[in-house]
Amino acid sequence: MIDHWGDEVNLKKAYAGVTNVLASNPDAYIWAGRDFHQRPQQGINDYFWMTHDGQGAGVKNFDIGGIKFDLATVAAVESCNPEVMEDETNPSRITCTGGAGTGDKGNYAITSKIHGMKLGPLDLELYANYGFDSKAVEGEDKLKAWQGAFVVSHSNDSGVNKVIARYSDNSDNSVYNKTDDLTTIYASFEGSHKFTQQAQIEYLLAFHDYDNSSIKSDNRKNYGVIVRPMYFWNDVHSTWLEAGYQRVDYDKGGDNSGWKLTLSQNISIAMGPEFRPMLRFYMTGGQVDNDRTARVNGTKEETLDDFNLGAMWEAWF
Repeated sequence: MIDHWGDEVNLKKAYAGVTNVLASNPDAYIWAGRDFHQRPQQGINDYFWMTHDGQGAGVKNFDIGGIKFDLATVAAVESCNPEVMEDETNPSRITCTGGAGTGDKGNYAITSKIHGMKLGPLDLELYANYGFDSKAVEGEDKLKAWQGAFVVSHSNDSGVNKVIARYSDNSDNSVYNKTDDLTTIYASFEGSHKFTQQAQIEYLLAFHDYDNSSIKSDNRKNYGVIVRPMYFWNDVHSTWLEAGYQRVDYDKGGDNSGWKLTLSQNISIAMGPEFRPMLRFYMTGGQVDNDRTARVNGTKEETLDDFNLGAMWEAWF
């Protein structure tokens, strides 16, 4: 996979993998190369609660007694730093577009996942990751980080419910990116329910705690809720109403908050919220109160209102 946003063509994916090479474990998938690695995503809030894209090698679905194990060592890819140039020979006047190079950045991660476990009617997944730096990272910037997480889910013919909890030390959602004395906690409850084949709903509750014991000025707790009822008129047309609210409560300086309401009429290739491509006509209104940001920056406190009408095309493959 490559992308081209400007002056450069960036290599995003290039890897190879094989199965049926271990007689005792034919489903084990052994891979090496550059990939979008360990990036579990929540759809309704578009959040990767872990992300370790990079280049390396590993194994997935290694079966021990019916339980699956994933293990890999990956490195963050070196990328350029875009800078404006005075030299007019470069049409874009920047040194690069911030794309990926071919070498390692010096930030490494050992990632692991245990899945395929059952607790009665529940499915359980466990994650454990360790991050470290090479000599490419100098002096006090060289740190270690780790994180652990679990996912408990339950599914039936009417939908799915899922609980996610993650604890990170010296990091947030990636052990590549390290901050000394930082601990973060992320927890969420999300799910979907089909009242009928045509009437469905998706929902999410999320909590994020950011705590740095050395630099406390940005310590905060983030609360969010999203609900999206949907009605599918037929296999092509559907109407969605999405409501969201978020509050960021800082330890010092107050809080920020905001809400959003979106009504959309959608055209897609099949019935269901997961089908793409989709053409969407939408109307969005919202309000943001950045009280804490205004106090810190010494600016006037004001409420920002927003109203938009638009159309968009969405696809993934």
